[in-house]
Amino acid sequence: MFRSLVFKSPRGTQSLGTQKNGLPFFDADQFSNLLIKEGFSPAQSRTVIHALDDVVNESIITTSSDLVTKDDQQKTIQGFKQNFSRLKSEIQQKERRDVDEIKTMNDQLKSEIAKLRKSLQQEIVRSQAGVRLDLNLEKGRIRDESINQHKRLEKTDQKMEEEIKALRGQMRGIKLQILQYLMGTITGGGTLVLGYIHFAS
Repeated sequence: MFRSLVFKSPRGTQSLGTQKNGLPFFDADQFSNLLIKEGFSPAQSRTVIHALDDVVNESIITTSSDLVTKDDQQKTIQGFKQNFSRLKSEIQQKERRDVDEIKTMNDQLKSEIAKLRKSLQQEIVRSQAGVRLDLNLEKGRIRDESINQHKRLEKTDQKMEEEIKALRGQMRGIKLQILQYLMGTITGGGTLVLGYIHFAS
């Protein structure tokens, strides 16, 4: 049975280190001595060393595969810069196109507004001219109606005067007839009175 590994290495002694290229390395001999000091047999220590060596090698391979060289890093950065520059250029071109389109639409809108304003002014002028014409026609109609009304009133006044004159003539004729009747009556009555007096005397 393997005993639990407890690293009680002497002061200043280490089993794991770092190579000059920055990758970790495993000191198998030193670690084997530590295992033997802890009570492992040489065969057991070799077995443990082989297992740890496989683990360390696999870790080194995995770590190395994840690392990139400086040239690859520079190429990647350069690619990012190129992509960023291309994207920036495309964005700027799109912004310029958008600005040009907005400017064109704004100019078209201004032109349409100017046309609409001109058309509205012309319509207002035509409407005002039509209103003036209608007012003038209405004034003329009212004036003509007033003249006709005045003429009808004059005719009515003239007719009334003529009828009044005719009534006055009729009244004078009636008065004359009444006077003639009264004169005849008085004359007849006087004759009767004189005859009565003559016969009575």
